[in-house]
Amino acid sequence: MTSVKNGLKQEIMMERKKKSRKELVLEQIEERGLVSYMNTTKWKELQNAIDDLPFPPPYVLKDVCKDEANVPKFDEDVSYWGLWSDEGLCWGHYFAIEWIKVRPRYTRHRGQLVEPEIIEITDEFVEILKKYNIPYEEENGVYTIYGYRGA
Repeated sequence: MTSVKNGLKQEIMMERKKKSRKELVLEQIEERGLVSYMNTTKWKELQNAIDDLPFPPPYVLKDVCKDEANVPKFDEDVSYWGLWSDEGLCWGHYFAIEWIKVRPRYTRHRGQLVEPEIIEITDEFVEILKKYNIPYEEENGVYTIYGYRGA
């Protein structure tokens, strides 16, 4: 019985290797009943507008094919979780972004005896979201932009 299960697992893995990244993403979208909230144009507008901010805000990203348990949380202020660049955010793979959570601020370390300085660009970030009609939710200073969401 175990060898049958192992054989089936290998078959599934080989089948997955044959599928393109986009096929795997579309498969997950269908299986999970996700609905598209963003398109490539909106993602590009957001990416380009980020370049006009005083600094690229820290973010965490959930890929459609990844388990949410493996996505870092904004438990505390961070310098940067990722880069708003081609290499960091895998732009061009917009179709695979389930959601991105952005905290438009960061803390600047000023020494061991001095509290860190909080540098915030919330107003500028929200202005971008509104300008490009990008749907978002805000909770405790973290802005969630959904690429896909459950129906």
